[in-house]
Amino acid sequence: MKPIQYSSLTAFLEHYKALKSSTNLSPDEISLCAWMEKLIGSIAPGIVEVDLGGRLPIPRADLGDEAGDTKRRRERDERTLRRELIAHGILTG
Repeated sequence: MKPIQYSSLTAFLEHYKALKSSTNLSPDEISLCAWMEKLIGSIAPGIVEVDLGGRLPIPRADLGDEAGDTKRRRERDERTLRRELIAHGILTG
């Protein structure tokens, strides 16, 4: 499967969210969604899903986690994912 290129992390995540939330996907779209999910999991294992209400990856929730810690983890995971997607040729900018 040839990877699709995206202009931004936001575009990548929005496409993933659209595929993930859709109930009427073609076999190719199902395959693409599974590939994206596997890619996200292998690059940033702390990300378990994408918040369908926002644009940023959500880190795994830990008990007793403070809001500031969650925000820092989210930002770190987003930076890591962006760098790795660029390195894999999936993000163009």
